[in-house]
Amino acid sequence: MKYLKMLGLAAVAAMALMAIGAGSASATTFETNGVALSSTVTIVATIEPGSSALLRDSAGTTADTCTESEVNGTTTSTSGATITGPVATLSFGKCSHTTKVLANGKLHISWISGTTDGTVTSSGAEVTVVSTAFGVSATCKTGEGTHIGTLTGATNQTSNSSDTATMDINGKISCGILGTSTWTGAYTVTSPTDLGVIN
Repeated sequence: MKYLKMLGLAAVAAMALMAIGAGSASATTFETNGVALSSTVTIVATIEPGSSALLRDSAGTTADTCTESEVNGTTTSTSGATITGPVATLSFGKCSHTTKVLANGKLHISWISGTTDGTVTSSGAEVTVVSTAFGVSATCKTGEGTHIGTLTGATNQTSNSSDTATMDINGKISCGILGTSTWTGAYTVTSPTDLGVIN
């Protein structure tokens, strides 16, 4: 009888721990003007004026520079551990080498605890860079969840504000003959304004 009581207490304790764990799991939700969004979101981000998207090879040498770039996609969910969406537009323009997007891939954003920011990962994207001098090409790919940067939420989350979020790209990606390369770039989220990431 004592043994059965101990088993019963152990089972109750296990269920309590599971309940605590379920209640403390982090979720990710977008907000604008301080209000949580209950519908899907179309995010448009463009390279900041006067800056560039850079690709550096494994030796740290700049392999490609683009002064125009846009990322555009709509989320497929409104809340969850990670919010995901297919990228409708991934473009690079005014590049130092011929740069062609083969696959847009998907973006995944997860809330960073204690902030209005989120980590950004990419999957299934493919971009080919062809050297204008030598004709040699390299295809850069993001695998199943390649960390590429951070979405920093708008600082002014009040009504009628027009502050903007930023997407700072700094990720390691596989680029064929270039090896593991670094992609960097500072993007402004032009739509929606006042975007933030919350729990």
